[in-house]
Amino acid sequence: MFQHSLNCYSTLRRLALVVLWSISCSSSNAADLFDAGTIDQLIKNNQLILALEKVDQWLDLQPDAAVPLFLKARILTTDGKSDQAVTIYEKLIAVEPDLPEAYNNLGLIYAAGGNLEKATKYFQLGLQTNPTYATLYQNLSTLYAARAISAYRKALLGTEADESSDDSRTLDLLPLDMLGKR
Repeated sequence: MFQHSLNCYSTLRRLALVVLWSISCSSSNAADLFDAGTIDQLIKNNQLILALEKVDQWLDLQPDAAVPLFLKARILTTDGKSDQAVTIYEKLIAVEPDLPEAYNNLGLIYAAGGNLEKATKYFQLGLQTNPTYATLYQNLSTLYAARAISAYRKALLGTEADESSDDSRTLDLLPLDMLGKR
């Protein structure tokens, strides 16, 4: 009987090791398999196809994970696919509504496209998630200054100026490259 107990103990121990091993290789540890810093470096080196492949593999394991969604939106923005990036940032905001970085970068896309009202809205929403986020304050104040200059020009010239004038394209707004940079 004692020998039977030892066999059961040994079998249970092996089973526990297999379970622990499978947990360590599960999708919950995808961040260990995919390094955000490496993907960020690929983006900075303009290796967008390789970066997108790695992010898509990560998203296959964790479709609603904030870090790969954020990285994918950055890749798409860098590649000039702003419409697709907007969709990803909106999904990120739906999944993780408390990430000011997503609001900031979404605001940047709208500002670059000349939609200063939407950009302002997203910068303000980002500040609601974190009222001490310096980059959002800086971008919002830059946007307010550009809008004030535009209004002043309208008043001086006595003409109706377009909100999407080139003022919005020359704004010195700050993008955020990684989550958690504050």
